[in-house]
Amino acid sequence: MLAAATLTVNAIYSAHPLAGVPPSAFTWSPDGSKLIYTIASPDTTKPQTIRVRDLRTGSDRVLLRARSTIRGSRSRPLSQIVWSPDGRRIAYLNGDDLWVAVVQTGRDIRVAAGADDPEWSPDGTRIAYVHANDLYVVTVGSGERRRLTFTGSATRINGDPDWLYSEELDVAHAYAWSPNGDAIAYLSFDERPIAPFPIQDYLPTNNTVEEQRYPLAGHANAGVSLHVVDVATARSGLLYDGAARDEYLVSFTWAPDGSGVLDEILDRAQQHLRLELFARDGGSSRTIWSESDRRFVDVQPAPTWLPDGHSFAWLSARGGVQGVYLVGLDGRARLLTGSTPIAAILRADRDVIYTAAMAPTRREQTLLAMPLHGAPRIVTRERGWHTISMPLHGDAYVDAFSSVSQPPVVAIRSLGSSREQQLFRTPSLANDDLGTTRELEIPSKWGPLDAVLTVPRDFDPSRRYPVIVTAYGGPLPVGAALPSADRWQGLYTFLLAQHGFLCFSIDGPASNVDRISNERMFSERMGLIAMAGQLAGVQWLKRQPYVDASRIGLFGWSYGGYLTSFALTHAPGVFRSGIAGAPPADWHFYDTAYTERYMGLPQHHTRAYRVTSVLPAAGRLESQLLILQGSSDDNVHLMNSISLLDAFIAAGKHVEYFLYPGARHGVAGIAAQRDLYTRMLLWWERTL
Repeated sequence: MLAAATLTVNAIYSAHPLAGVPPSAFTWSPDGSKLIYTIASPDTTKPQTIRVRDLRTGSDRVLLRARSTIRGSRSRPLSQIVWSPDGRRIAYLNGDDLWVAVVQTGRDIRVAAGADDPEWSPDGTRIAYVHANDLYVVTVGSGERRRLTFTGSATRINGDPDWLYSEELDVAHAYAWSPNGDAIAYLSFDERPIAPFPIQDYLPTNNTVEEQRYPLAGHANAGVSLHVVDVATARSGLLYDGAARDEYLVSFTWAPDGSGVLDEILDRAQQHLRLELFARDGGSSRTIWSESDRRFVDVQPAPTWLPDGHSFAWLSARGGVQGVYLVGLDGRARLLTGSTPIAAILRADRDVIYTAAMAPTRREQTLLAMPLHGAPRIVTRERGWHTISMPLHGDAYVDAFSSVSQPPVVAIRSLGSSREQQLFRTPSLANDDLGTTRELEIPSKWGPLDAVLTVPRDFDPSRRYPVIVTAYGGPLPVGAALPSADRWQGLYTFLLAQHGFLCFSIDGPASNVDRISNERMFSERMGLIAMAGQLAGVQWLKRQPYVDASRIGLFGWSYGGYLTSFALTHAPGVFRSGIAGAPPADWHFYDTAYTERYMGLPQHHTRAYRVTSVLPAAGRLESQLLILQGSSDDNVHLMNSISLLDAFIAAGKHVEYFLYPGARHGVAGIAAQRDLYTRMLLWWERTL
C-alpha cells in the first residue's frame, strides 16, 4: 500500500512555499564588490524585494521594494536595475518610473516617468531610456531631459526591441552608448506592415483590448534599420536598412575605439549570418565573420570584446558543436574549444574566457575557464546543473546549483579559493517522504536518449504503476535545461509520486543540443521528430514489469502542449490521456522568426505545414484530452486552442477545456497555480 501523501498543492504553491523562495535577477556592481538580487513574492500581486549585499563587509539589507506590473510586450524583467559605472548608484524601474538611488544610503529620486530600459552613460552623468517608443536622455545631477529621436509612434519603435526580437531573437536591448558617450547606436522598428493582433482582457474591471504586432509565419515582418544619434545635437544617421532585404538585424555592439558598430545580420530564411562592421558615419562597412547552413543558422548574443580592443569572443556552431571562436577585426579566427558544447560566454579577461559549458556530460552545466593558451578547467565542484552570474571584474560569482538528488542552493563563490557565502538553501525536506529520481539512458535507433524516472519512496517493483510522461520536445538553445537534465525536478513531481504515479521525461533525438546536427532534425518535421522520442520512451516503459502499459499519460506546456496534442492525434491509442497546456495547433498560427527557422515559409513548404498540424488529424483522437490556456496569452494566442476545439467538435471528439482569466503564456499567482496543479492532479487520478 502506498504511503500517505505528505506534500500538498497548497504547501508547494503558497505565500511561504515549502521549498522556499530562492533569489534571482542577480546584478553585479562593475568591480564585483556588491551584488543586488531579487526576492520575488510568490504572489505576483505583491511587490518584489530588492536586496544588496556588500561582499567586503558581509552586510546584506533590503534596498527597496519594487512595484510589479505586467509587461505584455517585452521579455525584459520588471524592476530592471542598472549600476552606475562608479558602482555608487543604481538606476531602476519602479512600475513605469525611472529612479536613481544611492546604494550606500538608499536615498533615491525619481528622474523620469513612463520610462523603460535605462542605461548609464560611460561617464555616469546621464541615463538614456525609452519613452513612448523614442530615445531620451536625462542628466542625473540637474534633471534635464532631452529627446533624441522624434519618429516614435504606435507603429515605429526606436531603441526598444519589439515583441518578436525580445521573445524569439533574444534581443534584450535595442540601443547602446558609444564608448565615450557622445553617441548612441539604436535599432528602429517599422511595424506598419504587421497587422495588429487583438488580445482581449475579459475581466469586467479592465475589459480592454491590447493590440499586439505579432507577425504570423509567412507574413510581413517589421522593417528594421540601424542608426546612430549624436547626443549633443540629436541628429540621427542611418547605418544600415535591413528592411530593403527583409533581414533581421540582431544584437550589436560598438567597436571599443568608438569608430563603428558591429551588428549581427540574418537573412529572412535564417540560413546566412554575418557580422558587419559599420563606420559610425555610415560611410563604409565590411564583413568580419559569416556562416551559412542549408537548414538554419542559430542566432547568438552580441560578441564579447577582449581587453585588447582588437578581437572578440564569438559563439558559433559552424564546426558541428557550439564553441567559442577568437575573432580579430581582420577576420582571422581560431576555435578555442573542442568537443565541449558552450552555452554562453560569461566574461572575457585578458588571458581567460569564462563560459557556461555542458560538461562533464550533456546533462550538466558548469562554469568553464578557458585560457587563450592552455587547457580548459572546470571551476565548479559539484556534479549537476550550475547557473552562473559573473561581474565584469572581480573574483566572485553567483552559483545557483541543483541536481536530481540535491534541491537548489545559491551561493556566492570565489574563482581563486574555496570561500563562499550562502544566499539560499532549500529548507529541509527530510520529513516530506520524497521519492527518488533516477537518470536513465533509453535505447533508440538514434542512439541512447537521456531520460529521468521519479518513483515513490515506497516504490515496489512487483506492483504495476501508472506513468505520467512530461515532455517539452521542441527546439532549445545549447545550455537549455532539458527535462532529463541533472537538476532538481521540483516538488510537484514528488507529489505525483506520492499519489501513486511514476513520472517520466525523455529527450527526443532532436533535443540533444550537444550536436547541432540533432537540432537540424526539426527542419520541416516539428511534431514528427519530437514525438519519436516520446514513443521510444513509451516502448521502453511498456517493457518494465512495474509499469501498467494501459495507464500512460502525456503532459506538456507550450511546445510540450503541441507535442501532447500532436502525439494523441498522430499516434492514437499510445497514451490513455493527456494534458496540453497552451498548445500551438498549427504552425501557420505562430510567429515568423521561430516558425520559419524550422519550417520555412508556408508559401513554399505547404506539405510540411500540413503534416505537422494537429488540426487535420483531430478525428484520430482516441484518448481523453484536457486543454489549458491563459485567456491573454501573447505568445501562443488563444486562436490555437479555439481552432483545436473547433476541429475536435467537427470530428465528433469530446475534449475538456479550461481557461485561466487574464493569464499570459504561463499561469501566475498563488490562487491560479493552486487551481492549475490541483486540476491536473485530479485529471490524472480520474483518467489514469
